[in-house]
Amino acid sequence: MREWLLADPRYDIDDVVELANGQYGHETDDILKRCPATFRRHATVCATVQLFDKAKEFFAVCRSFDDPNYPDGKLLGFCWFDRGGYTTYSTDEISNSKFHFVDKTLPVRFRIKLINEMVDQHILWAGNCGIPVVCSTSIRVEHDIFMKIHEKRGFTVVGSYAWCKTEKGLEWLRLQNSKDRQVDLQR
Repeated sequence: MREWLLADPRYDIDDVVELANGQYGHETDDILKRCPATFRRHATVCATVQLFDKAKEFFAVCRSFDDPNYPDGKLLGFCWFDRGGYTTYSTDEISNSKFHFVDKTLPVRFRIKLINEMVDQHILWAGNCGIPVVCSTSIRVEHDIFMKIHEKRGFTVVGSYAWCKTEKGLEWLRLQNSKDRQVDLQR
């Protein structure tokens, strides 16, 4: 059994920092000096503010509760989105993704499934908050599959950037939900 939950500042931050630093941190070492304490502070503040203001940022974790070695659940991945982004040529607000991180030891198909769920959550959160544009970016060398996940949902993809009108993403989700219900009725 696995479950998506809003990040809890008391229980999730250490696992989030460990996953990000241990599996992804080296990817920025040539450019940035890593500071896990800084990441821990920002993640803790975000998760704490989210308890009181769910429209400021979205920070969620996915945990598996199948492994008895992890009684509090094993962290499978996390996603973190913000708002308040703008281009210099528009007044449309943009929600930007900060992280779509999954445990890289998981099977590839399952990682893709989790990232699909993260992108869906981004669209749903932005829609709920009235943010008209959703944007995802990647600094990773291997970003083709990540971008294809977005393209499938109607995002415009240019290099390592993917963006779309939130309403277009919501419409795609409604169509998928409708198709899923039809399949269920046929069973």
